[in-house]
Amino acid sequence: MKRLEGIVTPMVTPLTADGKQEVEGNRRLTEHLIAGGVAGLFPLGTTGEGPMLLPEQQKEVCRAVCRSAGGRIPVLAGIASASPEESIALGQAAARIGADLVVLPPPCYVPLTEEEILAFYRRVASEVPLPIFVYNMPSMVKTDLSVSQILRLAEIPGIAGYKDSSGNMNAFHEVIFALKDRPDFSLFAGPDTLMAESVLFGAAGGVNSGSNLYPGIFVNCWKAARNGELEKIRRCQEKIVRIQKLYHCPRGSSAVAEALKIGLQIRGICRNTLLAPHSPVPQELEKRIAALMEEIEEE
Repeated sequence: MKRLEGIVTPMVTPLTADGKQEVEGNRRLTEHLIAGGVAGLFPLGTTGEGPMLLPEQQKEVCRAVCRSAGGRIPVLAGIASASPEESIALGQAAARIGADLVVLPPPCYVPLTEEEILAFYRRVASEVPLPIFVYNMPSMVKTDLSVSQILRLAEIPGIAGYKDSSGNMNAFHEVIFALKDRPDFSLFAGPDTLMAESVLFGAAGGVNSGSNLYPGIFVNCWKAARNGELEKIRRCQEKIVRIQKLYHCPRGSSAVAEALKIGLQIRGICRNTLLAPHSPVPQELEKRIAALMEEIEEE
């Protein structure tokens, strides 16, 4: 498989009012993203509330995305878990269902040593028959992968890329420069506002939550960064900074997913339902998100 490049969307998970997968919403979202030019679909990540779903629900979501994508662009299935066995089982299921890659952070909840983390990834890579993207999300899993760890992980057969959501650009620059001679290895920035800078320095693209709602803005920014078109980057980046304001409106730890689902409901793509124990979205919040979207879409 050639190196993946571009914008990969960490998809929200469309849900019905009673918390089940909204299959039609999933299909509409997939079509919206493909039409927007994204390079890949990443269900069951942090934005997709993946670890909050039961394993069978995760498989249903993965199946729905693979079916809707129909092989047009790659599907990268999230397989995060506190249990290595469960991550392996989810990865093996993703392969059977038709996903192209899996995205895997270190096990959450229990802090691990560097050698334990390396052993974990070696084991998963040996038992899951899909390429693996390492996912660094220290705010969620308690482990912040160091530059030396990432470089060692990149040598493991079966590991094909790295998604950095730490926000530590000094460390990410080190990784980019250290792996600049690895055309087979993809490096992706997670934070929306850091994607363009990362691509300018050699990253392959971004895994950016805001692309759920505005795929075209992120794709255009990625293209401008890839081509070194600084004025276009500046214009796109202004809009991405505005998109970030959406995440300051909602409540609690699922602010990103909540804001995006409200926006997608306004667009008629899916409901704004979040998984329990989150409470229903107040109407006042919907009005604030709608007003911000009007500002973002102003020329």
